[in-house]
Amino acid sequence: MDEITEIYEKVKDRMSMEDFLARMEEKKHLLGGLPDDKTLATLVIYDMGEYDDKVKIGQVTLDKSNVSIVGKIVACSDAREFSREDGSTGSVANLTVADETGSIRVVLWESAADLVQVGEIVFGDAVQVSGFVREGRNGLEVSVGRGGSVDKVAMNEEIEVRTKPYRIEEIKAGMSDIHLVGKILDIADTRTFQRKDNSTGKVRNLTLGDPTGKIRLTLWDENVEHIEQLNPGDTIEITGGYSKENSFNNQVEINLGNNSSIKKTSKQVEFSEKITLIGDIEINESYSIIGYVTGLDELREFQRKDGSTGKVVNIHLSDDSGRIKAALWDKQTEIIHEIDIGTKLQATDCYAKSGWNDEVELSVGERSTITILEK
Repeated sequence: MDEITEIYEKVKDRMSMEDFLARMEEKKHLLGGLPDDKTLATLVIYDMGEYDDKVKIGQVTLDKSNVSIVGKIVACSDAREFSREDGSTGSVANLTVADETGSIRVVLWESAADLVQVGEIVFGDAVQVSGFVREGRNGLEVSVGRGGSVDKVAMNEEIEVRTKPYRIEEIKAGMSDIHLVGKILDIADTRTFQRKDNSTGKVRNLTLGDPTGKIRLTLWDENVEHIEQLNPGDTIEITGGYSKENSFNNQVEINLGNNSSIKKTSKQVEFSEKITLIGDIEINESYSIIGYVTGLDELREFQRKDGSTGKVVNIHLSDDSGRIKAALWDKQTEIIHEIDIGTKLQATDCYAKSGWNDEVELSVGERSTITILEK
């Protein structure tokens, strides 16, 4: 069942699929062709009264297609106009609404956006927002159009707003305005890339840790320059981050864009690497292990599709629970000149996958780190 059909199932007893698709087309025309089909379908059922109960902002997920939240406006953009396909204009405005569990972006359309334009709702107001949940550019967001609402909450209703930083274990995909304090565990090299407008962008990755775990950060453009003077072991504080799930390893990561900040702090953060026994490793997860080298193959070179040359070498690592093959790629292969059978290694952030004969093996690539513990 595709996404559109699944959404239609909620109202199939009240309208035909033909009428449902026609209403989607009306929505598309009204909103200037901006939303995708899933968003249009969700708007249609929202107009028909299909929505979930009030939830805390930290509980908002894509599973809850339509929600009602209560929070304080902690950021508010100006309303702006956009052109529809028929040449008419519409209006849209963005808010960030927060409670004690987190914050979320709220997109106001048409009459809801007009409330911002005329100053009916402003920064600092307590509001109740009813709308549908969608995946936005910087995480989950609540969209408020026809059928949705944004209303001020009575001043005597106190709304607590979360001010303390998140712990890494609390970060899940789709969050925005993330505030986090962590210790830098690793900093990758800066990479450049070409945008569609032929301008050059910069991107850099680092890994942060705290007592609850670790997470990868991706920094873009100006934020790359902000970490030039930072080193592994430094503690940093970030604000305005947004989280997404990496499609390669299914791990949640934090992105820092133009609306984010990063700074060094004197706050103390402890981190301890979680080591997994080789016998407990399962595919499609990232692990850190400690083991002795019990096998060492020859280094091989290969040609990539882009014509560049890559390098790979397979080694075997063992501990008291088992033995596993680890494929070392490119820069990671340089360590073979320093190790031999019996060398004790720690390999962190290795990705487990299914290899030859469906045996579990580790991929030790750019995001991994290998440390010699004993020769």
